[in-house]
Amino acid sequence: MNLHNNFLKSSALSNALFNKLFKSVNLKNKKRRNDDKQIFIQEQKRYIKNLINKIEFLKQLKKNNYKNLNSKIKKKNNQNLIVAYIINISFRKANTTIHVLDTNGNVKLFYSAGSTNLSGKQKTKRRISVSKLITLLIKKATFLKHSPIALHLNNVNFYRNLIVNKLQQTLYIRVIKSFNQSPYNGCRRKKIRRKKHTKKFK
Repeated sequence: MNLHNNFLKSSALSNALFNKLFKSVNLKNKKRRNDDKQIFIQEQKRYIKNLINKIEFLKQLKKNNYKNLNSKIKKKNNQNLIVAYIINISFRKANTTIHVLDTNGNVKLFYSAGSTNLSGKQKTKRRISVSKLITLLIKKATFLKHSPIALHLNNVNFYRNLIVNKLQQTLYIRVIKSFNQSPYNGCRRKKIRRKKHTKKFK
């Protein structure tokens, strides 16, 4: 009997302990869930605040003429700018040209092979025309010195190194981009001309 009573007491105690532990674990899980919910809600609030601030900032930009922002930034911080001017050199079928643009797209200078007293087929002689145009540009465009420049090359092909080396001697070139806009029909062979067979008269 004593053993049976002791067993019943021990089982009752174990059940009570188990219930207490189960309740404490449930409470901890509930607290964790509540904490996770609060963190999620706080993150949502921060995200919404950031969106609202960005929308207000864009509205202010629209009011203050966002097109003229580049000129304001130049006056404030010239050092933080990546590029101040763009030099565009392009080889055309009958001419060689140089454009100097600012970041707004306004043309500051324009020279062609004709402005270096070249005429006719001399304009398409690339080595002579490019070297003369670069020397003329360095003489005239003194504002390009000590300012970061982006160099855009159109259909230059293997004259790229020559142009870059000449410009880098006096100017600070930060970005170089080359564009090949000439048409390319792939690796297709040219059409073979048919031989005209003529009848021999006896």
